[in-house]
Amino acid sequence: MLDVIGHVHGKSVLDAGCAGGEYAALLLARGAHVAALDASKAMVEIITQRFGDAVIARQHDLAEPISWLGDASMDIVVSSLTLHYLRDWSVPLSEFRRVLKSDGRLVMSTHHPAMVQQLLVSGQSYFDTVLVEDRWRVGGVEHEVRYYHRPLQDILNSIIAAGFTIRRIIEPHLTQPLRGVPAEWFQKLSTLPWFLIVEACVTKAADHPL
Repeated sequence: MLDVIGHVHGKSVLDAGCAGGEYAALLLARGAHVAALDASKAMVEIITQRFGDAVIARQHDLAEPISWLGDASMDIVVSSLTLHYLRDWSVPLSEFRRVLKSDGRLVMSTHHPAMVQQLLVSGQSYFDTVLVEDRWRVGGVEHEVRYYHRPLQDILNSIIAAGFTIRRIIEPHLTQPLRGVPAEWFQKLSTLPWFLIVEACVTKAADHPL
């Protein structure tokens, strides 16, 4: 994600789905002006405690318009592993397009549909947008997590329909063992598509298919 985001010094960046602020910290360190939002009040409080006035932090549900940001006010929108918690992408993607400048970029990541399809149950189709249930073990505690599976064509076409031109698609995977990553997980993360990164730029009016 950071390689795709690239140079941010002096640029205005929206961290959409900021969680505890790992991307916000890295963006600040690279000289960006950061606005961050998250649906969780607790996460926004963490951001405020960590960064104070250095980051504009708001509790915000991406299913609603980002009315507190003006048109063409951002150079880059970063959204890491966030949109798959929403069934409908039309509002967040159209709002990302609205707040971006004419030369702005969207860099987003989501679970790869090839991975999520393993969670589909009988009667559910790869070609549908459906809520799935997953279980994550963190610190020895198992957590039940729900998010949406959607087919690859819907992911990409939703971005295009919102007024973006897709620059590149990346299926990140490990190419060498990492300290602390068990052999079983290295095998999975080096041979299967678990995540999807999309970089898109604002479509010029003359080039928009609509």
